[in-house]
Amino acid sequence: MTTIEFDAGAAERLAKAADGAADTLRGQAGSRRTAADEAAEDFKGAYAARFTESAIAEAADRPKAATALEDLASQVRAVAEQAAAEKKRLADLDAWQQREDTRIAEAKAAAESDELVVPWLLTPGSGAPALFDPKPSEVAIKPVPIDATFSAQGRPRTGLGTGDGRSSADPAALHGFATTTRGLDTGASDSVTGVENAWVAFVSACAWAEIGTVTVFDGIRRLLEENAADAAWLDSIADAFERAGGTGELSDATLDLAVADAVPAPFTKLFDDSLTPSEVAELWATMGYTAADRRELAALPTSALSELGNLEGIPYWVRSTANVAVLDQRIAEANDFFDNMGLPAYQNAPDRAQNARNIIALENIKASLVQGEELGARTLISLTSDEPPLAAVAIGDLDTATNVTWAVPGMGSSTRKMTDWTDASQSVYDEQGRVHGDEDRAVIAWMGYDSPPQPGVFDWDIGVLGTGAARDGGDRLAASIEGMDAARGDDGPTTNVLAHSYGTTTAAFALTKQGVEVDTFTTIASAGLPDAVDTAEKINAGEVFAGQAENATPFIGGAGDQWAQFGRDHSYDHHQDPTAAGFGATTFSADGSGPLVAVDNHAVHTDGDTGYLDKGTESLRNVAYATTGQGDRVTG
Repeated sequence: MTTIEFDAGAAERLAKAADGAADTLRGQAGSRRTAADEAAEDFKGAYAARFTESAIAEAADRPKAATALEDLASQVRAVAEQAAAEKKRLADLDAWQQREDTRIAEAKAAAESDELVVPWLLTPGSGAPALFDPKPSEVAIKPVPIDATFSAQGRPRTGLGTGDGRSSADPAALHGFATTTRGLDTGASDSVTGVENAWVAFVSACAWAEIGTVTVFDGIRRLLEENAADAAWLDSIADAFERAGGTGELSDATLDLAVADAVPAPFTKLFDDSLTPSEVAELWATMGYTAADRRELAALPTSALSELGNLEGIPYWVRSTANVAVLDQRIAEANDFFDNMGLPAYQNAPDRAQNARNIIALENIKASLVQGEELGARTLISLTSDEPPLAAVAIGDLDTATNVTWAVPGMGSSTRKMTDWTDASQSVYDEQGRVHGDEDRAVIAWMGYDSPPQPGVFDWDIGVLGTGAARDGGDRLAASIEGMDAARGDDGPTTNVLAHSYGTTTAAFALTKQGVEVDTFTTIASAGLPDAVDTAEKINAGEVFAGQAENATPFIGGAGDQWAQFGRDHSYDHHQDPTAAGFGATTFSADGSGPLVAVDNHAVHTDGDTGYLDKGTESLRNVAYATTGQGDRVTG
């Protein structure tokens, strides 16, 4: 039997899928319009105009796509009718031919038997007149080619050269639009995928159909890509406003940089690793940013902010603006890790544990920036990308302070305890004010290196006995000091380094580097300076001070410092005691004098307020004297 390859079921499934997808696209009109109206309510300026243009383009393209799908469904059904007609024609022609063959055979048989037969009049055996059994058409039905075309418009997403223009927006509304439309696009994509699958099955099962120009699927995918780009674009704009503090205006030039989500071209040269801090400072001065531009800077893409926040040589207000914006974003991302994981606690345990440690550190850094009215302003002058990160919090204004002190922590310190070290640094800041008045000063709680842990009974990590961490930390501290020199230039402050425990080892490596120099270096509870630093003269500091409480034995108890002497005596290569008589430092007491309390622990803070930097201790008072140019007042 003659037939054609055409599966009517596959054709109808395609038509239904196309009609369903068209209904889905048309049915989204109300939700998209509402989302666009809410986003546009507080959206003003050139970027708002671009958004409106994009919304109009989407609203025009979507029904066109739906129409193209409906046309596809109509054409497929029309071809299915043609296929049914062609199948019937072929079946009828086959049946007629069989009858004709019978007539011819019977006529031949009758002629051979001398029977009187009129073959053109009757169909032997049936009695049907052949005259009334005309031959069906031999002309094949040709299917109409299936054409289904659609193309989506491109959409501009910049300020389009708006010069000094400014835009404003409600970031929550922009995020809301992005979230809503992504959900709608997911539904549309699922529907279109169903049509595409049905189309593949149709083409495979209906080879008789003639395929013309079919661009509807690529066109709709392009439409959805444009929608996704709009959502990402709106999120980028919203993120920029959030980094800048929420609502309000931003320049279109800044938004152009922010939505690019890459290091902006003007900053590429600034971030060249070959530049010295002084060269960075000179280049930054040409860029024209002032403290009034904090919002504009905070709105820059995170890729640029991460670089700015740790760039030695630029103003510290810039670094803090960048770092706080990055910190907030990293906290949000770290919390999203758990919200979106959707797995039992025992799965991905290493990732969960690492992320938990990271969140603790990030939130501790955030908490360390909180200050009361009586405290000096706090800024975040460094924040690395490590997990957990390294960081430095400044108390006081580093861009104007006439006296700056780096406070370098010892073993067992990390940003997971950033509030503790910042509080200790705050004690130094406050005590400096008590002994020297309201000098414009600043203290940096510098958690800028990976310090080794404190050895414990069940965790005998002896990294503190080596100098690997101290050497790395010394390089970082030296860079920070050089950055201060470059950022402040001719207006440089008096500089001091205060170090505790293993931090003294770290600081000694920094202060023996060529070109690195401070006015004072003060050690408390030193775990030992490098063996090569056997005199105070080898330290690049105008004056060197050293203090320590009386020695005590680790794990046994009793008042006194349990770890300083242990570190010096048992280290591999940092045995030098800066309080030794022959070293040449100005030594001071930490054992209590008059109303001042004695230190009875290696820590900088204890529950009983008897740590090296606790208020009321002789140690803290002497540290304040040493770091405010009053070294002659320290008590021995």
